Amino acid sequence: MTEFPRKAGEWTELSREIVYDNPWIEVQHSAILNPNGGEGIYGKVHFKNLAIGVLALTEEEEIFLVGQERFPFDGEYSWEIIEGGGPLEIDPLESAKRELKEETGLEAAHWEFMQEMHLSNSVSDERSLCFIAKDLVQKEAEPEDSEKLKIKKLPFQEALQMVLEGKIKDSISVAAILHYALLKKSN
Repeated sequence: MTEFPRKAGEWTELSREIVYDNPWIEVQHSAILNPNGGEGIYGKVHFKNLAIGVLALTEEEEIFLVGQERFPFDGEYSWEIIEGGGPLEIDPLESAKRELKEETGLEAAHWEFMQEMHLSNSVSDERSLCFIAKDLVQKEAEPEDSEKLKIKKLPFQEALQMVLEGKIKDSISVAAILHYALLKKSN
């Protein structure tokens, strides 16, 4: 149980109320003192899973993208790298392997950690971990019941161009694709 007041760096949390809770998120409303000593309120979305991203690449530098409609954006279609949630108590690499297999049917012999990101740090504590998957073998996909996915394999440069033209908007995908492009350029 958290005791209040609670210091969080230069912030002081005076109290906290849980205003919404489901298996994936918890919305918290806190009375706070900001770093300058002013009283205020803060709303935070606490995520109960890690956001996992997988940049799956073939030997020919082709990338796999997953397409689907996204409910929060009124069903707007989104092309993304392989993504999903990973329970906090499970090794993130195991979650990445599961997501790759579920969404594409792919298994990878070589894995490399790429980056950690805070996805919306002004209102949430959601963290994302991204991995590169190589030496791919195609097996049977096992998508979740709620997912209606399209899979597309294209040259990495085309995916990079999609990012630069604003055709890929998902933040994890944009960051991972740009990160990999910079890694390629520096090697």
